Amino acid sequence: MLALFIALAMGTLLVWFFVDLRFFVYEADVRGNALVSAADVYRASGLDTMSIFYINRDQVTEDIRRRVLGVVGVQVDCQLPSRVRLRIREQDVHFVWHTMGTTFLVDGEGRVLKVDDGAHEGFILIDDLDDRPLEAGDQVDRVALNAVSGLHSLLPEVRTFEYSRARGVSLLDARGWRIYFGDDQSLEEKVASMHAVLQKVANHGGSLKYIDVRFVGSPYYE
Repeated sequence: MLALFIALAMGTLLVWFFVDLRFFVYEADVRGNALVSAADVYRASGLDTMSIFYINRDQVTEDIRRRVLGVVGVQVDCQLPSRVRLRIREQDVHFVWHTMGTTFLVDGEGRVLKVDDGAHEGFILIDDLDDRPLEAGDQVDRVALNAVSGLHSLLPEVRTFEYSRARGVSLLDARGWRIYFGDDQSLEEKVASMHAVLQKVANHGGSLKYIDVRFVGSPYYE
């Protein structure tokens, strides 16, 4: 008889756990997010109105990563009666890409994350001379990004570059002279050729419209 009573009591308790609204999730504490909104993360988690006893942490992590662009990691912490904390790890921003009057945040793989909110002025800027339309989730030219990264390591004072599909990566120096570098190959040689041309022009007191060092060993200038 005592065993039956205990079983009924446990059953009643379990039913109470699963139907009492105090154990259902209606919000989450989202932390670590800078690129994505807490509302988007919570919406993607599928947690709203779910009993805390039904939460599958791995499934929540997978849903958020799949549905929210720029999220690469999620830690899900649950605490009775219905507290949920979502710790977000976002994709790192490496570049800002400007096209058609709008600036986008881009990761190291060339994936467009979102429109820049103006809080990323310290990043390397790439100005798309083709004005190709972009939106979150699109892919930009990874060869161009590799070229920009390599050039910035060789010319750390330069933080703004240009890109076009026809001529690749270029930059506009302080005098308004444009230097075309093309792709990400032989960048040290290209930079050396650029310096050689600039020195030659300086020695003769001339000026330039542009320097084209895309073809290693055959720099051209006008």
